[in-house]
Amino acid sequence: MKTDDGTLIVISGTSRTGKSVYTERQVRSDRRVFVWDPEDQWSKLRGYQRVTKRAELVRLADKPGQMKVAYVASANLKAEFDFFCHCAFHWGRFHGGGVVVAEELADVTTTAKAPDGWGILIRRGLKRGITIYCISQRWAEADKTAFGNAKQYVCFMSSSADDVAYLSRKTRIPQADLDGLLPLQYIRFEPGKPLERGKIKF
Repeated sequence: MKTDDGTLIVISGTSRTGKSVYTERQVRSDRRVFVWDPEDQWSKLRGYQRVTKRAELVRLADKPGQMKVAYVASANLKAEFDFFCHCAFHWGRFHGGGVVVAEELADVTTTAKAPDGWGILIRRGLKRGITIYCISQRWAEADKTAFGNAKQYVCFMSSSADDVAYLSRKTRIPQADLDGLLPLQYIRFEPGKPLERGKIKF
């Protein structure tokens, strides 16, 4: 059975190194974007609709066509993230795929099996055309399901030797390459392809 699959991209790096800027530029031309936005950053970008209420998110998840949504939650983050993931899966499944961005995953997942809604989105969303950007400062503290299912890894500077060692072990990017990154520099790796290096420019 032929499907128009999405892609799962894991993005790592300490705070203020360029993760969100990189991701926003990658999805800028996409017409359908659903963002988990606990820091209330994406909601301030041009073209994004700031959503804080569950009822409004449900309404948008059941709406076809072009939209860019940033869901901002300030309390009960794990419960709200689970709700967001269920809505995002419904939105992509029934209305033609799209892009989902999940920020600060270490705050709402653990190294154990992916929680309910997030697990469904990862395991079943890709074959329904949903591309997922998974962002975390420390992947040693975040969801191993996302890391294990990723097609592409984008690594920015990490703040500790332990984080560098973990990323190297999991991605097979040489530790020396990761350890040499400076702020705004990144390494992009897709298994079977050469490493790509880049730097965020303003």
